[in-house]
Amino acid sequence: MKKVLFIASILSICHYAGYAQQNSSSSAEIVKAAARKKMAATDYTRIFLPGIAVSETQKPQVNKLILQFLDEKRALNAENRKTPGVYEQQQPALFNTFKTKLAEVLSAAQMSAFLASKPATGEKTNMLRSIFY
Repeated sequence: MKKVLFIASILSICHYAGYAQQNSSSSAEIVKAAARKKMAATDYTRIFLPGIAVSETQKPQVNKLILQFLDEKRALNAENRKTPGVYEQQQPALFNTFKTKLAEVLSAAQMSAFLASKPATGEKTNMLRSIFY
């Protein structure tokens, strides 16, 4: 009889523990949510406009433009996997559109400093490569 009660209590505890874990978020989900939140608050001007003094009023606009541009490039890369050569054809126009929108936010001096920071084609480790190429 003691064994039956012991087994029944173990089963009920395991059942409760399993149910409790179903309703809580996993640690992986919590980490992913925190990463998404941090990415949303990232200051892209520090990464992609190094050495250029961007004012606090310009930062949200510039960050939004950079994020939109990178999303459009990701979509273009995905399309390029389906149809090779699409990226090479459409990337220059995409960059020119980004450059035009960025010039509306930045001053002429800031824009010329940005364009002067273009990395060489062979520089694989430069973060600005993802913007210019």
